[in-house]
Amino acid sequence: MYSLFDLCLFLLLPAGIYYWWRGQELHSVALRAARKYCREREIQLLDETLVFQKFAMARAGNNRRYFSRIYQFDYCPDGEDRFEGEIILRGNHVLRIMLKGEQLEITEY
Repeated sequence: MYSLFDLCLFLLLPAGIYYWWRGQELHSVALRAARKYCREREIQLLDETLVFQKFAMARAGNNRRYFSRIYQFDYCPDGEDRFEGEIILRGNHVLRIMLKGEQLEITEY
């Protein structure tokens, strides 16, 4: 006979696998958006990587709050300096991209 512990363990494993799979999918969405954004502005996306920073509540264009993921990346506008950028995702949609350089640039989607 199965115990309650076995049942919980059986349900946690698929949930953990789904969480990991979904995280990988969202990471690739954010990376594609960062590459496109940097290419349009003729800046270099350094290391071609994004780092998951945190979960947060963010506001969208309709001023409603949504549960979102925030990814951080590094970019270089001139070949010498290194600056940070940030991508905020709500599901598969990019809410905002921010470039934290000499001048803060925020692009809403």
